Amino acid sequence: MRWRRSLTLMAAAALVLSLVTAPRAIGRSAGGQDKEPPRVMAGGAPLRLDPAPIVSDGALLVPVRPLAEWLGASVTFRTDLEGKRAIILAKDGRVAELAIRSKTMIVDGNARMLPAAPVLRNGSAMVPLRAVAAAFGETVVWEPGASTAYIGSAPELPVIGTVEKLREILKSVRESDKRTGMLFTATATSGAAAPEELAAGSAASRSDTDYSRTNVQVEGVDEADWAKTDGRFIYQISGRRVLVTDIRQPESPRLAAVLDYADDGDRFVPKELYVSNGRLVVIGTAYRPADPQSAEESETPRNGAFGARDILIWPPIRDLSLTAAKVYALNEDGAASLVRELEMEGQYVTSRMVGGALYMVASKYHYVFYPMEGDEPEIHLQDFEPSWRDTAVSDEVQRVPLARIRYFPDSPEEGTLLIGAVDLDDANAPFKVEAYLGSAGTVYASAESLYIAVPKYLWPENGSRRDRYVEPELRTDVYKFRLDGGSAVYAAQGSVPGHVLNQFSMDEYDGHFRIATTSGNMWAAGDAISKNNLYILDKWLRPVGSLEGLAPGERIYSVRFMGSRAYMVTFRNVDPLFAIDLSDPKRPSVLGQLKIPGYSDYLHPYDEHHLIGFGKETIVTSSPDGPNDPMAYYLGMKISLFDVTDVTQPKEMFKEVIGDRGTHSELLNNHKALLFDRSRGLLAFPVELAEVTPEARAQWDGYGPPPYGEFKYQGAYVYQIDLERGFTLKGRITHLTEEDLAKSGTYGYDPMRAVRRILYAGDTLYTLSDSMLKANALDTLAERGSLRYPEPENGYKGFVRPSGPVIFAE
Repeated sequence: MRWRRSLTLMAAAALVLSLVTAPRAIGRSAGGQDKEPPRVMAGGAPLRLDPAPIVSDGALLVPVRPLAEWLGASVTFRTDLEGKRAIILAKDGRVAELAIRSKTMIVDGNARMLPAAPVLRNGSAMVPLRAVAAAFGETVVWEPGASTAYIGSAPELPVIGTVEKLREILKSVRESDKRTGMLFTATATSGAAAPEELAAGSAASRSDTDYSRTNVQVEGVDEADWAKTDGRFIYQISGRRVLVTDIRQPESPRLAAVLDYADDGDRFVPKELYVSNGRLVVIGTAYRPADPQSAEESETPRNGAFGARDILIWPPIRDLSLTAAKVYALNEDGAASLVRELEMEGQYVTSRMVGGALYMVASKYHYVFYPMEGDEPEIHLQDFEPSWRDTAVSDEVQRVPLARIRYFPDSPEEGTLLIGAVDLDDANAPFKVEAYLGSAGTVYASAESLYIAVPKYLWPENGSRRDRYVEPELRTDVYKFRLDGGSAVYAAQGSVPGHVLNQFSMDEYDGHFRIATTSGNMWAAGDAISKNNLYILDKWLRPVGSLEGLAPGERIYSVRFMGSRAYMVTFRNVDPLFAIDLSDPKRPSVLGQLKIPGYSDYLHPYDEHHLIGFGKETIVTSSPDGPNDPMAYYLGMKISLFDVTDVTQPKEMFKEVIGDRGTHSELLNNHKALLFDRSRGLLAFPVELAEVTPEARAQWDGYGPPPYGEFKYQGAYVYQIDLERGFTLKGRITHLTEEDLAKSGTYGYDPMRAVRRILYAGDTLYTLSDSMLKANALDTLAERGSLRYPEPENGYKGFVRPSGPVIFAE
């Protein structure tokens, strides 16, 4: 772990767009009640609008003349020979042209899709506020609670601009003896011609289509996964291939296409994929040789003398690690045609897709070496100017120049965070890359905003990160970016004590950002002991309310935000499930708690009043140090159904324990491994089963850790779930043969046959591993068909086994 100190950031008040949500999010409360007509604030004052704003297709429309006047733009009207009326706005050489009842806007000759078409109302042309404001460099914030839109410019950050300034920033890294998330930002552009109360429920909980969707955190915000289906085909990754399987005949599934990257010139390794609107997007990591001159210069320390300079780039730069996206058009037969390639420097972190807009996050690490005091640092721009490429424009590699790089003052770090954004629905939309020198952190995204939480270590004045006896204070800095139909723009920054567990520790709701953290050390005593907290920030990430000091001596294991409530699981020896009221952002409070053995690593909404918990059963025993020092040890996998109808007294209605110590599921660390459909009563996930032998169980004396089980099974566990009977195991589906099980050892099996995802289409359930697909009847689980994939010519090179159990004792 690299210790970091807290950074001080200059961040102006930020304005964040959110006018592309569902119609109910504009002019309506979270509960769906009608409000007064929406207001528009411009420059801190109400914008006089007559007629009043209206909502169309989820966008706010306003009369064009007062908007143009505030923007400082001229507005003229033109009627063509067919009687179509055009609206033309112009300012400082920029021209935007719209037409009544047309969803296309032309800005400086480039077409942009509109969320809603302009209309006439009482003789006035009404235009989409967000789109027109953005065309002239302004941003729009929608505050649902106040039913108000705010217009204003994006915040400005200082520009690096010159090598001398970059040298000054890099020197501050060493002089301050801290590496705590210094970010620099620039935008490179290719020149290519709000939720309901149960918004935290995923698409996997719905049945509005006849096939399953990836289990995602926020409805309407898709997450890339290892496999997906569109109901007719299944698309999945296997090693360095993407396989497209035709499932229209479940009894005889067949391969429709194979995308093999084994001979790809950039050594592309697929990681995750998206499927939507007849399009397949494969995201992965690629490698490209670094600039030969840069690599040659980096083979030895600068000037040939180790220690002769303040800053060296080491080890030598041989290859550039890239985050890449390959975009394919799909035809009716499942064949995929490559239409566009996007790439940017850095290791792939995560991505999101909102509508047709793709957002990718990557992280690049610079090997900056600090040998001794000496001369001024030597700067090689190739090391600090991120590269990117968009084949819709050119096959040539582009770079983000220092002249367009911005930074946060007094916050040095060696890594680079990159965000790439593009609207794939618009063939002319550019690929925009922003670079921030800093850490990628933990990512959460709503339909309107992307948040990155970065841990920071604050050292006391008399200590440093080199002092092993000094405990730093841990804080989390949160960076907010506005998502606007294919662009991600820095919007705000805030900070809270403690650290987050994962993306489910964060949430955006009704104009506020909520974040749960753990601070302190769970093994410490006194003031240093761990505590769990929940903070509520406004749209500019300024503190609004907080709830601190929950479950001292424990840490957060899972969090789920559900509208005006939050549910938090902490653990050390027992599992408290906290129900927290967030209806008043200024005063969050605990409504109730339930203490039971075990813990939940993941919480999933069943409905508004019930939760499903996935985690481990535990047992508390005396440790080897004596009976006065009890320890909790995990046992088998546990699934629980909680009733939170009476939030003051949460109840565990049902529970099921699978296997013994050593049993694991990818679901416990990856929510996308879950298949849940409440309307069908369907619950399924992969399990790696371990069972303790009778001999090992008899030998355990009840002190210290219980024995680990031996591997017995791997496959899908399929349950019927309802509120009357809880969990009923319908059956198990494995890709391992009897011979495979006979060959397996105490801990292992053939990983290529590990079931990783369970999907359904129509009345058929599909289980997927790297080597095969099985089709089973959804009602009886009787096998209908199967397909064993051909092994790649070079074997399963590039295969990554799903993460297994973490062996630990707490």
